Amino acid sequence: MQRRRWIPLLLLRKLLSAAICLIAFMALFSVHVHLFPSSKPNNHKFNDKIHTSHDLQSWTQELAPPHLSIFSKIPLHISKIRKLNGSRGNSDYKKLWKPPSNRGFLPCTRPTPNYTTPTESRGYLLVHTNGGLNQMRAGICDMVAVARIINATLVIPELDKRSFWHDTSNFSDVFDEEHFINSLANDVKIIKKLPTELVNETRMIKQFISWSGMDYYENEIARLWEDFQVIRASKSDSRLANNNLPPNIQKLRCRACYEALRFSPHIEQMGKLLVERMRSFGPYIALHLRYEKDMLAFSGCTHDLSPDEADELRIIRENTSYWKIKDIDPIEQRSKGYCPLTPKEVGIFLTALGYPSNTLIYIAAGEIYGSESHMTELRSRYPSIMRKEKLASVEELEPFANHASQMAALDYIVSIESDVFIPTYSGNMARAVEGHRRFLGRGRTILPDRKALVRLFDKLNQGTMSEGENLSNRIILLHKRRLGSPRKRKGPISGTKGMDRFRSEEAFYANPLPDCLCRTEPPHVPICCNTVKIDVSGESQVHLRRRDILKCSGVAIGLELIGNSGSLVGNANAADLIQRRQRSEFQSKIKGTLYRAIKGNPDIIPSLLTLAINDAFTYDKATKSGGPNGSIRFSSEISRTENQGLSAALNLVEEAKKEIDSYSKAGPISYADLIHYAAQSAVKATFLASAIRKCGGNEEKGNQLYNAYGSSGQWGLFERQFGRADAEGPDPEGRVPVWEKASVQEKKDKFSAVGFGPRQLAVLSAFLGPDQIATETLLAADPDVAPWVQNYQRSRETVSQTNYEANSFQDIVLLEIHYYYMDSLLFQVDLINTFTKLSTLGQQINYEAYTYAPPKIDITKLKL
Repeated sequence: MQRRRWIPLLLLRKLLSAAICLIAFMALFSVHVHLFPSSKPNNHKFNDKIHTSHDLQSWTQELAPPHLSIFSKIPLHISKIRKLNGSRGNSDYKKLWKPPSNRGFLPCTRPTPNYTTPTESRGYLLVHTNGGLNQMRAGICDMVAVARIINATLVIPELDKRSFWHDTSNFSDVFDEEHFINSLANDVKIIKKLPTELVNETRMIKQFISWSGMDYYENEIARLWEDFQVIRASKSDSRLANNNLPPNIQKLRCRACYEALRFSPHIEQMGKLLVERMRSFGPYIALHLRYEKDMLAFSGCTHDLSPDEADELRIIRENTSYWKIKDIDPIEQRSKGYCPLTPKEVGIFLTALGYPSNTLIYIAAGEIYGSESHMTELRSRYPSIMRKEKLASVEELEPFANHASQMAALDYIVSIESDVFIPTYSGNMARAVEGHRRFLGRGRTILPDRKALVRLFDKLNQGTMSEGENLSNRIILLHKRRLGSPRKRKGPISGTKGMDRFRSEEAFYANPLPDCLCRTEPPHVPICCNTVKIDVSGESQVHLRRRDILKCSGVAIGLELIGNSGSLVGNANAADLIQRRQRSEFQSKIKGTLYRAIKGNPDIIPSLLTLAINDAFTYDKATKSGGPNGSIRFSSEISRTENQGLSAALNLVEEAKKEIDSYSKAGPISYADLIHYAAQSAVKATFLASAIRKCGGNEEKGNQLYNAYGSSGQWGLFERQFGRADAEGPDPEGRVPVWEKASVQEKKDKFSAVGFGPRQLAVLSAFLGPDQIATETLLAADPDVAPWVQNYQRSRETVSQTNYEANSFQDIVLLEIHYYYMDSLLFQVDLINTFTKLSTLGQQINYEAYTYAPPKIDITKLKL
């Protein structure tokens, strides 16, 4: 009798188990993500659309230029660099790099359903940003929100050229201007310049009150439209409150900061290259070592400085008019935790946390005050210290030199992508990177408790404490909850009033939670797979036996998928993740098809590149027509004189298209995309062939060499521009010169018309006509183009100097990295960068192209 009573319970248990497994497997097959996190941090790309929905691609590893082999004055060879990962088997070592849990929070920046597109503008908002890069970034994003609040047309902000760094960069030099305008089109109307008829119009110049809310802007500022058509904000930093703003305004700030305001292509490309060079050595720490002259002078911190150095900083502070506080007690300042950690203190801090001496550290900062004199003790503990000036050649950094904002942008990218980010001072960059990493769910962000650390460091100096386990335990405990995991933004400090109350709040861009991060899973779902316990309601519990462990694992996987995918629940968008995966898989198949086609016909490579060039050079900037739109496929255009000899290349593209369309799940690929992907494949094939030749014809070694030092990783930006639309007819005649007949000046004029200069003309010269030598000889006679032609000729000559048959791959790495890598990289990088820009001239990219709804599962046909 009792046995019969158990029958319904057993049936219920089996039904629940089956239902749980079904849910897990549905999540598994509907969201295409990796099941198990690797020991490495997520290798996300920087710019998610930097944006949150960019393609998550990996970049082929590229080791740094040959001067890295002299890493400062330390003979750190590649063989030694590779030993940086030698401790990976140690579980404690792995914990040092393990990112904190995102606790189910994911980005959610979409506006609410009642959000409308901007109505007719009431006037124009001019903005003069102030401060360094990250202070200006926050200000720009706030001004986007202000423009929305007061119903203004925002004119592209003017960057600060008068601050400490005297940077002459304009907005378009630092940020992707077109993307910024287009991304925010549904939020705010943005224009590049004030209309001509309003240039001399009387305008209201006003310094908006700091940390102001909606009432201030809707009433006091918006009222100015009654008398003025143009309002100029003389400052942009901290003009908007951190809290108590409508959800749509807060989400707009995040869309502006993390999606629209991405860096210009040349900065983003160089930043990613630096990241890949760091990653090729293993996990790394980005250390924002704010031990720079401007910060020390501003803060009045003089610990460990000589009297002469302290006096120099005092004079700088006294002579900087817009720094209000002149007399500062450095001892009191340090005791309150208001000073940046010194390099020596950073070394003690990292050692106490447990990071071994071979840890790779990237210094994300400008020139360290006192240079090597203050870096000695940090370098003695951690000799593998890198900077962008060591990771990149002088030629690579030349476009960014003397532009503090652009150099800071490179540090920003490397910091965002680091495995661990540690700021030594809570300044603008520290807050910006902290918030951005928190938004994207990046790895550890360790925020030193400077006030507590100073007391410990003073005890070390006084001899009342020594380095060792006791110090280490205390520092680890202090920072247990300072690792960058999601938490609600802190409000004002209790007891503060007036402006100090707003000033004491945690900055919005340091922590955009809860406004822009949403939880995608129930807050309490304990799963225990011994006697499996699933807490569904918080009250009733069902206990399953050990044989149900697999089913429980399925639930864990399913919940992990839901929590990490972008969301099947809540406001975050799982569809974005699915689409990224679909596009990535489709791109991989396209590359395979093109690789096979080109490998069988290598002589077609120059024509494929010229085909892409001529398709793109129909772009007319004045009418914004033409460009890389596939119009060259039309018989009336391919038969033109300038396209003579390109029919075979077009035929290869058309044959590849038939194969690609046969396996495409979301419609045919556009000619516009395929022509430029064929050019990409041709470039890769050229560099790969060069690597194989260098290895004496050994394909295996050549592939190894290319993967280690090649330029696949450079293509990250190019591959995101996937979704070009085809033209419906041929582009107008006369836009593309007959390259072999055009004079140098005609070539320069055409390149200038599409935004290119002598450098790009030189790098593409090999594909401008059938006779490369004749073209280069002609260009070498022009003083503007000649230096670049000579550089690229030297690159090719150097690369072909030496072949290897008997030497091992390691021998090549150690002995000939200079010949293969340094001298060829300049040409490769420039060629890839040029093709990337060329492939998007005038094109609107559809980021949802080639995506499709995942197949639905018919539950009724599943056997439970």
